Amino acid sequence: MQTAFIPPEPSEVLLQMPKCNIHTHLEGSVRPETFLELAAKNKVKLPFDPAKVDEKFRVDGAEKTLVEYLNKIRVNYAILHNREALYRTSYEAAEDAHRDGVIYLELRDGPALHSTPDFPVEACVESMLAGLQEAEAKFGIVCRLIVAGLRDHDPQVNVDLARIAGRLTDQGVVGFDLAGDEAGYPASLHRGAVETAREMGLGITVHAGEAAGAENVRYAVEVLGAQRIGHGVRSIESRVVMDLLKKCQILLEICPTSNVHTGTVPSIEEHPLKTLYDYGIPISINDDDPITSRTRVSNELMLLQTVFGMPLETLQEIQLATLDHTFLREEKIRARLKSKVLEFAVIRPS
Repeated sequence: MQTAFIPPEPSEVLLQMPKCNIHTHLEGSVRPETFLELAAKNKVKLPFDPAKVDEKFRVDGAEKTLVEYLNKIRVNYAILHNREALYRTSYEAAEDAHRDGVIYLELRDGPALHSTPDFPVEACVESMLAGLQEAEAKFGIVCRLIVAGLRDHDPQVNVDLARIAGRLTDQGVVGFDLAGDEAGYPASLHRGAVETAREMGLGITVHAGEAAGAENVRYAVEVLGAQRIGHGVRSIESRVVMDLLKKCQILLEICPTSNVHTGTVPSIEEHPLKTLYDYGIPISINDDDPITSRTRVSNELMLLQTVFGMPLETLQEIQLATLDHTFLREEKIRARLKSKVLEFAVIRPS
């Protein structure tokens, strides 16, 4: 029987360290128990035994590609079609991040997946924002939202989505992402949506260099004007692309554990994150789909310590670099968050 790679439990120091998470999907953050409650309340007929919800939600080692990994996440689509569901799951995603010591969260989601004739895209986004605002008020975690367009959607749908996202910047939308099946659908199909998002003042991040090669990263930076790259680990295949990322200081939103689960890298030991970092390319460390991949940012940082030998000081430097590359608009908040990172006293055994 196959078993999925699971990262180690984090140390108490890493749990307490102030952290950022700028690449995490709502669809992969839904608590199984919440899913079952919402399904029952909304009389959603499930295509599986509710007792098996855990195995339906989480990786089991059989996944070999990004599409197979995404199939685990798609289970959640059955219940994310009303205000209560999007409000509650967004709130809980922020609450769970707070419990992990995250002080700044950029949650992302593809709202076009959740809209219905009676529940339009704008209402979907507003519901998520309301949940994040409630969590910020209660827990103090600073929360913002990245709206994601899907590669397999009609290009005009994503143009319209970018316009809606741009109209909600005063409520907490800070960025636009192009996500989904990278190998099956070229980013060029959605150039208009990305250009619209940029014109609306949104930060631009693009999933690239995950299920396909380094040239996709190059296209995202040079043509789409991406300021950050989701994953981007296959940039290691091209010195030209690595030089581009270093020169332009394009941050890679790296999610080590999920990169193993999607088959982007053969094993965690073969992950190129340290090589990319040592080359001078800024990186952030994120959990991608924490429920799906059975991880949190603290677990991912533990991997950096145990597998790659990166010291605590380096992990803190990564948090500071991440804050520099967030899509946060309020510089006073950014400065306050950086102070929290800098003030954290790393406790070492005597």
